[in-house]
Amino acid sequence: MKTGKSYFSLCLAILVGQILCTSVKAQPTSLTKDEMLYYTSLWKGERFPDGRPKVPDDIIHRMRYVSVTEAWQILNGLSDTEGQGTISFGEFRRPTYSNQYYGGFKMMREDVVICGRASTIHFLPYRPDLNGLVQQQGTKDGRGRGQYTWGIDQLQKGDVYVANVCEGILDASHVGDNLGTTIWTKTGNGAVIRGTLRDLYGNLAVDPDWNVMIRDFRPQANSSNLVIGINCPIQVGYVTVMPGDIVLGTREGVVFVPPQFAQQVVETSEKTRVQDLFAHEGVRQGRFTAQQADGGFTPEMNQEFTKWLLNNADNMGKFFEDPKAAPSPEFIRAYAKERQNMKPPQR
Repeated sequence: MKTGKSYFSLCLAILVGQILCTSVKAQPTSLTKDEMLYYTSLWKGERFPDGRPKVPDDIIHRMRYVSVTEAWQILNGLSDTEGQGTISFGEFRRPTYSNQYYGGFKMMREDVVICGRASTIHFLPYRPDLNGLVQQQGTKDGRGRGQYTWGIDQLQKGDVYVANVCEGILDASHVGDNLGTTIWTKTGNGAVIRGTLRDLYGNLAVDPDWNVMIRDFRPQANSSNLVIGINCPIQVGYVTVMPGDIVLGTREGVVFVPPQFAQQVVETSEKTRVQDLFAHEGVRQGRFTAQQADGGFTPEMNQEFTKWLLNNADNMGKFFEDPKAAPSPEFIRAYAKERQNMKPPQR
């Protein structure tokens, strides 16, 4: 009998310990650090303290000169070969990253590129019982009453604030010039909001480089929604966005690059960029046909291109409207060497 009581006491102690050790998240879909590490495990590089992938600044700087078209085309041809299960109705397919682009946004400034690491927030339409519990837990966690600021409070330098505001179906705007000023001050970067923006002219006055992509502009203030997750997977149009994805937004739309592919996208784009530059000049001079310029280089053209790379490695910037778009001399020389070591195609 004494043994039974001891066993019961032990079980009770274990159960109480499990209850006490279980932490309720203020937002049900926010990722814990362990969950973040698991769901972004293909990224092998540096991370923020909360586990969010931290792609190097150099890669992000170079990504600004990648076109959205190039980025999507590269991702559309990439796949992960391990750990892929069935999709849709159970059929197996080659799992490419084709759903990484979304268009149809309005840009506050069409000439300012938005590029950086995604910090995500997810809003749902307001529901009193759920909102009350989310707010109650948020208060316990030391958060303020304004849920709309929770995702902004934890932004880091270089982040792009990415918000799904009820899939853009509510007209009440999430960000005005006060929050716009805060986002810009904390990140020095832009935002992608699947929703609306108010105080357009106030936001335009924040900084010449502050830019936002939104569904539309509306005068109404934020209302009738609640925060269901911060730094969690979110939907933007038909794209699944993960915290730490690299956001690239231009007039073409926005593409979300998984962190494990960021360097590959940048390097592939830079190779294409200089090859197109060479081909376009040949077309203007009447030396290359359309088919040749569009990827059909002859052996002689390939030799000429490699030599051109080596001759212009140190001054490639002179060929670009923005010299910063030119790949580094080290990258160009490495690319030329790679081409020199390539075996000629079999005829």
